[in-house]
Amino acid sequence: MAEAFAGFVVGFAMSLLVAPAAAVLVLRANRAGLAQRIAPPGTNVVALSMVLHFGAMLVFTGAGMILGIALHGIESRRPDGGLGSPNVVYTLLVVALTAVVALPTAVVPAVRRFTFAFAIVFAAAFGWGVPWLATAG
Repeated sequence: MAEAFAGFVVGFAMSLLVAPAAAVLVLRANRAGLAQRIAPPGTNVVALSMVLHFGAMLVFTGAGMILGIALHGIESRRPDGGLGSPNVVYTLLVVALTAVVALPTAVVPAVRRFTFAFAIVFAAAFGWGVPWLATAG
């Protein structure tokens, strides 16, 4: 099950990237609403980053392991490569899942740019990174 471990590693790497960026974005958007409830004025960036890292670690490592198990199942049935990936079916599955989650946020102009940037990183890391890491291990 090298695929599940590869998903875990990529998920943990994503959580290391997301937590500080999310902490900075929450503190910059600290005018009103949800950001005000998450981080009131004067909140320490490091403390907020640690809380966000814990949540991101749980979410992304879990998602990575589930996607790794999906890769293992797809790999046993369709091990064809393409699009720069060892398994094109898995890569298209991850890109489709990312699009389904990211496209509804296109209606919110305030988060559109960040969502699309994150969606590209997510699709690249999980769609191409997990299969290549699984074949390396």
